[in-house]
Amino acid sequence: MTQAVGRPSSGARYVLEQADAGDTPGEFVYRGLVRLPAADVPVEVRIAEATGAATATVDAAAVPHGGPHPEELSKTAAALVRSATKSADAHARRLPRKIVRWRG
Repeated sequence: MTQAVGRPSSGARYVLEQADAGDTPGEFVYRGLVRLPAADVPVEVRIAEATGAATATVDAAAVPHGGPHPEELSKTAAALVRSATKSADAHARRLPRKIVRWRG
């Protein structure tokens, strides 16, 4: 897994890379980290090629006490991957290998 440069001083930096294809045909998997000021939280996003539906899973145990809610992190991760892959699909391009976004 690739490391992003530095830790954010606020907000969250989502760093996801396309992994091997999912268990289901037509499914893509992105794995990586949600980099928070106090911790790195593992995240996995699965997206269905046919529908664009994305589901994300974060390691809730890695979220620091008082940090963002795990459901919010997974919701944002799914939306970021859905947006990046939808844009690539709309322009008939290959899906992005890596997605890095900061959210405040």
